[in-house]
Amino acid sequence: MNFQIIPVGEQALNLVFPEKIDVQENRLIHQIAEQLKMADWPTIIDLIPAYHTLTINYNVEKTDFEKISQDLKAFINSLNFNENSSQKQRVVEIPVCYGDKFGPDLMAVAEFAQMSPAEVVKMHTSQPYYVYFLGFLPGFAYAGFVPDKIAMPRLQQPRLQLAAGSVGIAGKQTGMYPVASPGGWRIIGQTPLRLYDPKNPLPPYHAGDWLQFNSVSSDEFYQIQQAADSGKYSIKTHFLMTTAATRGAK
Repeated sequence: MNFQIIPVGEQALNLVFPEKIDVQENRLIHQIAEQLKMADWPTIIDLIPAYHTLTINYNVEKTDFEKISQDLKAFINSLNFNENSSQKQRVVEIPVCYGDKFGPDLMAVAEFAQMSPAEVVKMHTSQPYYVYFLGFLPGFAYAGFVPDKIAMPRLQQPRLQLAAGSVGIAGKQTGMYPVASPGGWRIIGQTPLRLYDPKNPLPPYHAGDWLQFNSVSSDEFYQIQQAADSGKYSIKTHFLMTTAATRGAK
């Protein structure tokens, strides 16, 4: 297994894999993190997966960089991952109202792609997107990849305020703002789902899931929003089977 271990400050390290954004490699990182959690290492405080790295915060009173590096190498090399096996992966369905006040950048993305706004929506909803990791804001999913034709760069000047649930594009990435926030992504729509609740902070999706955006009308948006706010809306999910070939697709 090809990786390096690099110190990050005095009480953390990075497992660094080949620098690429790849579904198969990212799933491997999440599998390693899951195995470390299951092993319940007393020296590990936190695990933070990203595109091609896994940051590990450790207890300096119980170990040091050299010792935990040796232990991690031995542990990871002992793991047996069958890359050729099929895997059942969860797809979380996200209703989105596109354009108008919900998606102020939809027209700009359409002009960038030399398509109609309706064609942009059709393209954005034509495939599920893999969630590589969560970050920036609680529950902010870095997902990808959108088709090249609509992969518009982020705004040069970020907006000072975006509505919670805003759905955007930034280059090949797509994602949602779980809370009201400044942001520089191209906002093409908004989901009525409550993506972050401080009383129940876990989002309805996790790193390693897939997101499927589904277009809804403005009337449906408000109906779903009302149901979600009253706790009467159940987020839809389904599963897909992937092989090594599809997991490695970019």
